[in-house]
Amino acid sequence: MTPFPEFEVVPAVDVQDGEVVQLVQGERGTEKRYGDPVESAERWVDDGAATLHLVDLDGAFEGERANADAIGRVIDAVDVDVQLGGGIRTADDARALLDRGVDRVILGTAAVENPDIVGEISDTHPGSVMVSLDAKEGEVVVSGWTEGTGLDPAAAAERYEELGAGAILFTDVDVEGQLDGVNTDPVERIAEAVEIPVVASGGVATLSDVRALRDAGAAAVVVGSALYEGRFSLREAARAVE
Repeated sequence: MTPFPEFEVVPAVDVQDGEVVQLVQGERGTEKRYGDPVESAERWVDDGAATLHLVDLDGAFEGERANADAIGRVIDAVDVDVQLGGGIRTADDARALLDRGVDRVILGTAAVENPDIVGEISDTHPGSVMVSLDAKEGEVVVSGWTEGTGLDPAAAAERYEELGAGAILFTDVDVEGQLDGVNTDPVERIAEAVEIPVVASGGVATLSDVRALRDAGAAAVVVGSALYEGRFSLREAARAVE
């Protein structure tokens, strides 16, 4: 089934050391902590979330999954779509998670280093791979946003669609976690380049930002800090894009 048949606002549940955190521009040491992942997940589902965006931040930085217990508790606790990223480096890892109940696996570094992994997973679990393209100053970056790749996000998105990706997650690192507004241009470019859903992430601070990303062609938007800091509620966001 194609994800996001209608535009969605997707709450982020980013897990570090077993707790929900939000980082500024992905920098370790900038985190604000928001408690138990299951409590956060259940809160967002109660508020109407149809999808949750789960990230194992330690996994993203270390290259291997580090919060499997906390993530597993979330998967068991909720009955909505779950997309999971962070430290998923092999097709076997991805398949195990999909068989465990994850709806979509998010691949960033693994997909850049080994593009064929997208097809390997899609062969057995069609449409289940969301390729994460994180961009700094217009260039795709990997390894916890620490290494440049020279790749253009829109060109990369086209390539991964051809390889079998079911969706693209685009994170604008330049504005991520700063609650300072969004850049719509790169989202528009990527959405025009591919037929699969493009999910936008990074910088959302207001309901106007949510609407702007929808109007730029995003199929969904991931929101973290703005929700945790009470800038607006999930219900308000849903109403704003009805």
